[in-house]
Amino acid sequence: MVDQIVLTALDGTLLNSSEVGAPEERSNENSDDRYEQLRSLLEQLREKGIPVILFSRRDRTEIDSIRQQLGLVDPFIAESGSAVFTPVDHNPFEPSLGEKEDNYFVLTLGCPYVQARAGLRVLANIISHPLKGFGDFTVPQLQKLAGISEQAAHQAKAREFSELFMTPKAVDSAELQQAAEDMGFEVVLRSKEETRFSELLGSGASLATAASAVVEAYLTQLEPGKSLSVTVISSRSDNLAALSQVKSDLDIATWREVLTDAPAPDGWLNAVAPLLGT
Repeated sequence: MVDQIVLTALDGTLLNSSEVGAPEERSNENSDDRYEQLRSLLEQLREKGIPVILFSRRDRTEIDSIRQQLGLVDPFIAESGSAVFTPVDHNPFEPSLGEKEDNYFVLTLGCPYVQARAGLRVLANIISHPLKGFGDFTVPQLQKLAGISEQAAHQAKAREFSELFMTPKAVDSAELQQAAEDMGFEVVLRSKEETRFSELLGSGASLATAASAVVEAYLTQLEPGKSLSVTVISSRSDNLAALSQVKSDLDIATWREVLTDAPAPDGWLNAVAPLLGT
């Protein structure tokens, strides 16, 4: 029975935040060596029965492709807390977390993608400034804009709950966020150093809410007398701050936060070493 889990950011922690494609798309020899080490440590964690729960702004298709390359089988949080996906054939929860949809149990927290797309158009009208989302780009346009392969562009456009849009330079961020909140949405702004894209989420979408659902599901599976230890890893302090709410809401025996500052995946490799006794 699971008594330890790892909650980890994908972007900027397992992958460099500027990388949109999956690990196999990179050809740098040093990077390849590090990712081989990453796969090895992930396998060791799996053998020890320690689930690795990814969270990301990416959509299900993007994350699943990366999971397959890394050999991950555990639940994951997509689109900045818009949904939790648990593979049906590796479901650790009883009762299941969410409703069965094809090969996943899906716990939906955000709004449908069509609603996010419509919300982006309304938001643009309110602030009197054009906002261009992923749905407005063709696959070739997104390939060129993000410098990714055709397959990666298709995956990036397969969003289900939220919309990524180009962050406007001439709009006050507070004004943008307030307008979204007044409409019943939330805007997650990203710095230009990290990415050119911000996110429009449904009001129910939340990294903390999604993580709480996952952690609580693992808590319910504990044997009597057992306690749960959680390791949270991210290169972003705001992720750790958001997830600290989970610690406050739930009875967690050990809560360890690691803010990585080394380039991905080196910081992550160092963060999980104590779990493996290395």
